[in-house]
Amino acid sequence: MNPEAQGLWARVLVRALVVVTAGVMALGFLGPEAALLVAFLTVLTHVLLWARSRYARSLFPEPGRDAGGEGTEEPPGGPEPPQGPQDPTAPGRRHPPRHSG
Repeated sequence: MNPEAQGLWARVLVRALVVVTAGVMALGFLGPEAALLVAFLTVLTHVLLWARSRYARSLFPEPGRDAGGEGTEEPPGGPEPPQGPQDPTAPGRRHPPRHSG
């Protein structure tokens, strides 16, 4: 973490506030042991989300990119459209789907 990153301390304070709030609410509803568990799980969630956002790009590169991070060029026609389910009423279909009923 770069300590000079813009908004870093605000994000850290908000996350600390979320942890404290979750612990206090659990303390009021469930007791001290559950409050510690909830606070620990909240911290663990924040740490795992931070690690995923920081290291996911190096561990799981996007498809179509080489190890150097440089992307391959798109074909001249642009990206291909996503292939979804076929429309049964689209022209070119011989028979509509049959429904048993």
